[in-house]
Amino acid sequence: MLLHPTISPLPEADPALDQKQLFALGLDHVRRLSRRQWTDHNIHDPGITTLELLAYALTDLAYRSRHPLEDLLAIPGDAAASAAAMAEQFFSARRILPGKAVTEADYRKLLIDLKDVKNAWLQPAPHVLYANPAEGTLSATPTGKPAEIEVTVRGRYTALVEYMDQVSTAQQRADVDKQVMATLQANRGLGDDFVGVAAVGSQYFSLCAEIDLSLAADADQVAADIAFAVDRSLAPPVANYRLAEMLDKTHADGSRWKVPEIFEGPALDNGFIDDEELAAAGLKTEVRLSDVISVIMDIPGVVAIRDIVMNAMEMVDDKLKAREPEDKWRLPVPPGRQPRLCAQCGRLVFYKRNLPIPPNAARVGSLLDDLRTAERKKLESEHRDDLALPLGRFRDPARYRSFQHEFPVIYGLSEQGLPDGATPPRAAQALQFKAWLLFFDQIMANYLAQLAHVRDLFSMRPDLGQTYFSQLVDSFPDWQKIYGAGFTAEALADEVVEPGNGGILRRNRFLDHLLARYAEDFHEYVAIMQSRFGMGPDQAAIAKCHFLQDLPALGGERGLAYDASLQAADKLWNSDNVSGFEKRIARLLDIGNFQRRNLSEVAYDTYPEVDKTPGDEFRFRVRHPVDGKILLSSSTNYASPAQARTEMEAAIARAQRPEGYQRKTSSDGRHYFNIVDASGEVIARRIEYFATVDALESAISLLIAHLRSYYSGEGLYVIEHILLLPAQAGDPFMDICVDQACTDCAEVDPYSYRVTVVLPAFTGRFRDMDFRRFVEETLRLEMPAHILPRICWVNSGDMAVIEKAYRDWLAIRAGAATANRAAKIAALNRALTHAKNIYPSSGLHPCGQLEPPPFVLGRTALGSADDLIES
Repeated sequence: MLLHPTISPLPEADPALDQKQLFALGLDHVRRLSRRQWTDHNIHDPGITTLELLAYALTDLAYRSRHPLEDLLAIPGDAAASAAAMAEQFFSARRILPGKAVTEADYRKLLIDLKDVKNAWLQPAPHVLYANPAEGTLSATPTGKPAEIEVTVRGRYTALVEYMDQVSTAQQRADVDKQVMATLQANRGLGDDFVGVAAVGSQYFSLCAEIDLSLAADADQVAADIAFAVDRSLAPPVANYRLAEMLDKTHADGSRWKVPEIFEGPALDNGFIDDEELAAAGLKTEVRLSDVISVIMDIPGVVAIRDIVMNAMEMVDDKLKAREPEDKWRLPVPPGRQPRLCAQCGRLVFYKRNLPIPPNAARVGSLLDDLRTAERKKLESEHRDDLALPLGRFRDPARYRSFQHEFPVIYGLSEQGLPDGATPPRAAQALQFKAWLLFFDQIMANYLAQLAHVRDLFSMRPDLGQTYFSQLVDSFPDWQKIYGAGFTAEALADEVVEPGNGGILRRNRFLDHLLARYAEDFHEYVAIMQSRFGMGPDQAAIAKCHFLQDLPALGGERGLAYDASLQAADKLWNSDNVSGFEKRIARLLDIGNFQRRNLSEVAYDTYPEVDKTPGDEFRFRVRHPVDGKILLSSSTNYASPAQARTEMEAAIARAQRPEGYQRKTSSDGRHYFNIVDASGEVIARRIEYFATVDALESAISLLIAHLRSYYSGEGLYVIEHILLLPAQAGDPFMDICVDQACTDCAEVDPYSYRVTVVLPAFTGRFRDMDFRRFVEETLRLEMPAHILPRICWVNSGDMAVIEKAYRDWLAIRAGAATANRAAKIAALNRALTHAKNIYPSSGLHPCGQLEPPPFVLGRTALGSADDLIES
């Protein structure tokens, strides 16, 4: 017979929140460990009392750990402070989910979001060239020579725009076209180009109908509603929605929109666009009269349609005239045109009880204007909706009260203490018991301290390195006697809980977890930087934090090209107007400066200084740009400023590599370091002492990172070949690759989806071949899959030629007038074509000598003995 014939609807109790279950688990464990020595498990036993109170204390920890996540992340203060802290900790949906335009639908959304643009489309604009593989030349027109090949350049697009109804003059359309082109250029994909904006032609139709109305219908309002509804059915605008509206919408299969789907694509200023409605708002190929009848019948006040006919209108002798259709039910629309209703061309006749009701044309026009104005306001209302980050209530989860207060008074642990007549041995026993209980107290207090710092564990702030958190248990009497005199919370954290550099190693693992959530990986970069350049874990953590902080742009703009619509000089050179690809590569490789700038030489004129000494000699110092701290000083004085500057540049270059450091220990056990040249001679020093080896290594790691950020000269140019396509008559073409033995297999299209990546082979980490190989792998991995990159590592001379030609070409593309336009464009084409990869020198050696580094094809170049010594 069943004792409980029903199943309880209540969920099973969580053991962590149930003191009885915890006590039972603890008692079972005690019995397994000490079943021979401890058999009295009655309630009066002090051990059982302690176990009961521990189980009770653990339920408090479990309860706090189950607080809502937003409560655990909350900080003390008002709502504004909490909101700011959450915004620093998390990316909102609008920041992290959207990306730059990739598909045609994305670009259509961007253009439709603009004021005065009703609808828009992109059309390929292929450009035909003629290649002569035998001569290695291209031409804009056919030459008629044998073996000439027709080449179609891809990646060029034209925007087709349908304007709002109020855009009627040529000047208004020109203003809209300018805005459209600026938007396209600001969102241009790498390897693509937009070459023009064209208006969508209109194919007008007349509408003639006889319609029965209800007695209460307003004929003028019905006429306006019919004209508006039919025109919108022919050329439907793309509606925009608020976030709440999108969350309520459903797909064709009945499923609701999810938040990632809503925010997919570019972020818009005027709400969100339904992808399915966007796809349906394409250019029509025909108009079906049955659809028009259905639209009219849905209008309030319409009872029946007696007769209806639609005709296409065509211009004859500067007048619109109707053209009889071959099929009145299906009217064709010419390709590339948008069907529109000609309100003045047709005629609507209304009847009420068989009496004709003529509408007032003037009032109908006014009502129609009102409908169009209301529609425009809705379409162009700015709504940058976002999901609000949840704000919690600060509950101070780290607050801890010792469970010793819960013991019976007879134990002498509470504030009442022992009786006045307690003997010294009894007092010592009480202190000893408190010390033993502190082991449990400390674990639980540290657990709550860790819980209170969850926001720090998953923070993107680079200044945080602690991963284990603790606190002193000072909520029971005589706690100072237990810990000992002078013992502090800092000592507990640094000496007991998290000694050494274990914290920064765990911090890196936390950051790796955050990166993995976005499918990012820094393991290879950190591995090669540690092995080749001595990067410390603290610098690795800083690089990861910087990447995470910029993640919305680095992820959403990874395929974005530079904005060619920005034509001011400061937007072309010494500017951060570079491609999203370059920004992402700079962060992945921890290149401090991603700006488009001179790379042929390193600028040493910012923060170093050469000072004159009292003895008419000179010395150099390198200061930190923010706090002015002296990072490096010369080891001696020099006779001239030029000599001091030369040694300073050598010291800075040497200090960027781990082998350039000499670690020393003073007579009193303190640590310091010098900068030495290849022969071991000290060429610079750091006038600072460090108490531990870890502090010394951290300072060296920070100095290497700082010098690489400011003085390495690391950078890159990404030059898109599609932009080098001649824009005017007389502009030169790029050369094509010719195979003399195979004229029909030469590479004849140097423009479509091609880029050249130029990097300085002579500076910073780029001199190291292992790191260079890693850079190339990263470039190819991050490059959009449809683009073929050519990677060039050039010397300072070639870099100077390329950067001058590149800068001149950027000015020409921005519209700068120049008398030798063709020559400057040809200079860039020639510089890119003739640039050669530079490798470390190697050489042949006589037998019997020690073997130098091997000569590897594609990684080394044949040089002299002097080259070997210098390298």
